[in-house]
Amino acid sequence: MQPIEYKSELELLRWLSNDLQVQRAILADKMKIKIEDVKESDLILNIGMKDKTKINEKYNHVIDFDFNFEKIISHFNIDRNNIEYKINFNKIIFKGDINFIDIKFNNEFEFTHSYSKNKIKFVMVEFKKISDFSFSDISNILFMHTRFYDKSFFSNATFSHISFVKAKFRKTMRMEESKIGNVSFFSIRFLNNAIFNDTSFNEKIIFFDILFKNKVNFKKARFITETTFNKIKFSNVSNFSEIYVEENIKLYELIFDKNAILIFNYLHLNSTNSSLSISNCKNIIKNIKFKGILLTDLRKIELRNIEAKETDFKGSIINGGLINPVNFKVHKFANRESALFLKQQAYARNNAIDALEYKAKEIECHKNDLIKDWQKNKDFKTFGDIVSIGLSSLYSDNGQNWIRALFMTIAITVICFIVFYIPDLTQSNIIRLYYKNLFPELIKYFIPTDYTLLIKYAESNLHLLLKIFGVLVYFLGKVLFWYGSVQTVTAFRKFAKGA
Repeated sequence: MQPIEYKSELELLRWLSNDLQVQRAILADKMKIKIEDVKESDLILNIGMKDKTKINEKYNHVIDFDFNFEKIISHFNIDRNNIEYKINFNKIIFKGDINFIDIKFNNEFEFTHSYSKNKIKFVMVEFKKISDFSFSDISNILFMHTRFYDKSFFSNATFSHISFVKAKFRKTMRMEESKIGNVSFFSIRFLNNAIFNDTSFNEKIIFFDILFKNKVNFKKARFITETTFNKIKFSNVSNFSEIYVEENIKLYELIFDKNAILIFNYLHLNSTNSSLSISNCKNIIKNIKFKGILLTDLRKIELRNIEAKETDFKGSIINGGLINPVNFKVHKFANRESALFLKQQAYARNNAIDALEYKAKEIECHKNDLIKDWQKNKDFKTFGDIVSIGLSSLYSDNGQNWIRALFMTIAITVICFIVFYIPDLTQSNIIRLYYKNLFPELIKYFIPTDYTLLIKYAESNLHLLLKIFGVLVYFLGKVLFWYGSVQTVTAFRKFAKGA
């Protein structure tokens, strides 16, 4: 029978030796082979509870000495740094320190339902198969220069202090529904999914120099104290939806791959002074979402030095809180409501220039909505609205750029005049007409009440259809000149007000 408590290494070694002999005998009989032909990879090093049917019972096995795995395994393995056994550390209370140094575990590694108030170190360790630390209660655990080649689990566990330094996870890492005290991730490479759903981070949290190569999920996680994400590279969807923030969470010096998406939908800033800050992103993010957020009291979201292809604030409400975009460039809004949301916040901060930019985006979103309506209903009023918005966008970028409006007004008027004037060049004296009369007539064309050229045009010998076309182009140019003038003045007034 497996002992409940091991007072010394010798007691543990006796148990392991006997248990391995029993396992070999059973497997040899079952497989009809010699005992010495049983492979180590078929055996389990049962340091923890052997009978898994009793895993939920109250008692634990106890190791009452400093545990050095290297010493233990040297009695059973010629190559003590290359372990083929399955490892069982389930249901153990450790009363001393635990060390795993320069070891390669080629089989499954289980460390579940165990308890330790002392230090546990995994240094230069490789887990080739699944590693599981779930349901454990550990005060201080360190993983340094550690490689996880298969799935790893840290779920439903309690870690008062857990550190990962220069570790690499090749398959999915799960730390779900756990309670974490101080946690630090330094120079970590997550090459597959990283999942932290429903985990409570109760003390200081630091993520520094991290690569999230695939999806990362913090959905419904709780951040009780200050949290920092610094020098992080996001390559895929990063989901921070429904997280609870008691103090401050900061993400800065971020790098995004072309498919990176940040999601902060239904963010809960629980305390009066809680805040979220995202700043200094080195390249363009594909999409960033802040749907369904309620900001009250002094709660704040700051977005600084960020460029996003698309963003979505649908359903977000500010009632006393603040969202502060500083150098926050958005190429496209997911919907009109998002542009309207940021426009209102810009006006609330007396930032008219940003407000004008967001208003232009709002109009663009409105145009897209109108196009969808037109495709469904074929309503001519809708078509007229689309044309009106299109002209405003063409002339002045929806009232944002008075210099562009002035240039477009002059350029389009000149083009209309030249199209109107071309029939005159069919006359015999082309050089005289073109060089002598073109420019003076163009200047007169800019005078709203001058129609002398049109009178001459009507008296010419041109074909009737050509005359009709010319007159239409003539008046079109006049109308567009007036329209452009209004656009220029309006845009300039907006600019002057913003400045």
